[in-house]
Amino acid sequence: MPAHPPHRDALATGTSSDADTDPTQDLSFPGTDLSRSALGLVDEAAPPYLRNHSLRAFLFGRAAAAQAGCRPGEDYDEEVLFLICALHDLGLTERAADDRQRFEVAGADLAARFLEDNGITDSRVDAVWDGIALHTSPGFAASPVHRNRRPPEIGAAQRGILLDIEGGPDDLPRGYASRVHAAYPRLGGARALGAALESRSLSDPATAPPMTLPGEILHQLHPELPYTTWQMVLDASGWGD
Repeated sequence: MPAHPPHRDALATGTSSDADTDPTQDLSFPGTDLSRSALGLVDEAAPPYLRNHSLRAFLFGRAAAAQAGCRPGEDYDEEVLFLICALHDLGLTERAADDRQRFEVAGADLAARFLEDNGITDSRVDAVWDGIALHTSPGFAASPVHRNRRPPEIGAAQRGILLDIEGGPDDLPRGYASRVHAAYPRLGGARALGAALESRSLSDPATAPPMTLPGEILHQLHPELPYTTWQMVLDASGWGD
């Protein structure tokens, strides 16, 4: 990590103050008070690998939106995109240690409470909650009805998050991924994220229900543990189907 993380200066002004010498001048974050508070929460609550993943997700999502011809302030709210990405994995932090929900919902609830504690009670809370709760279900963003009826920030956030997990340098503008990784290195990347999911699920299997991402990871890595199948669900039903 750089001795002076670039996001601090970027958030102070919204852009770099020295575009000619700073190779990460295009890595600015929204310069609002709410964005600063969200970044402070992530810096405090998330381990470095998870923090960096969340910040890369925003940068990749914004870059992907630009590639699609979408402009911040015109086609989407950059602050809302940042809030979804920055806060989307709070459910894997100690802040959610006592929450027995799957991590996506625990994180969405934490993010919503953060916004409400900062005086935000409008539709932005719904967009952030939905974006975080659904971030492991990227197929939603492919639906034309979803794109037309739900805030565009949700799909952009899902794209950025997915790029940081399953994508690669060729999915982004030439050299961009290298600049992002220089500022926010992977520090174990998606495998560290998977290990955190495994650890949370093992500590409380109720947070990894069947047919969810946490449940599937737990089942794949620990097939010896009890696992509820779809057939078992039907067999337990009182309808006799």
